[in-house]
Amino acid sequence: MIRGVDAHHHFWDTRRVPLPWLRPAHAEIAGPFTPDGLAPELGPAGIDRTILVQSANLAADTDAMLEHARRHAWIAAVVAWLPLREPEHTRERLAELAGEPKVRGVRHLIHDESDPHWILRAPVLESIAFVADRELVLELPAVWPRHLGDVPELARSFPTMTIVIDHLGKPPLGRDGFQDWAHALAFAAAEPNVAAKVSGLNTATDKPDWSAADLEAPLQVAVDAFGPERLLCGSDWPVSLLNNGDYERVWRETRRAVAAAAPEAQELLLAGTATRLYRLSTPEEEVGDGAH
Repeated sequence: MIRGVDAHHHFWDTRRVPLPWLRPAHAEIAGPFTPDGLAPELGPAGIDRTILVQSANLAADTDAMLEHARRHAWIAAVVAWLPLREPEHTRERLAELAGEPKVRGVRHLIHDESDPHWILRAPVLESIAFVADRELVLELPAVWPRHLGDVPELARSFPTMTIVIDHLGKPPLGRDGFQDWAHALAFAAAEPNVAAKVSGLNTATDKPDWSAADLEAPLQVAVDAFGPERLLCGSDWPVSLLNNGDYERVWRETRRAVAAAAPEAQELLLAGTATRLYRLSTPEEEVGDGAH
């Protein structure tokens, strides 16, 4: 089994950090979800390292993630939150985080903003310039069709910054619009500094009995558009639990889909691209904490 990098997962405890997006429909993932719950799942799923991604537009969420990352070597990188609508505060927060070596990316929940073009607002772009100067990845939880169309303009504005589209932009699996999504994704992929995560796809379909076969069509579109060197895979745990996506199942079916869509490039999708884009240490360079 190829040892992989889980390029997208979360931890949260709403007793400490509120998640405004949680609704009664999300009761299954109300949590808390912590490293102690995920650590036993990593080894059987073939995962050596992970990238921990923000869950709330709050500095407290970033602080909690960094606490986890300091304690667990297998958390190889953190995607933090910054107050992008406030450039001066963004600059100050970046200075505070400069001493945190595992901060490798930045994300804001743009899909919770009423303005679908929030990411292109002038103050936000000013803040993103600071992010680019720090050579951090910018992640976009883009949701088709609201956000993908803005990615090329953003990428051209910051040509040296890596932009990563989360969850392939949430393709409409089993619904109308798949070809339009595929066209929009390919248009974004035409910019060489744009990459994408193969993650969150089991919750893009309503099928409770989803399998690798349901993931193969969007994955093939992504492989054709980006090539394997700009694709990386993640579990989206614990959000994945909303549609029968326990950790083992997500990785079993993701591996099968990757083997079908890119049989000669499985290592890139499962580990290599994430390691390169997020400048991850190898497992040998980390001091283990007994979690594997």
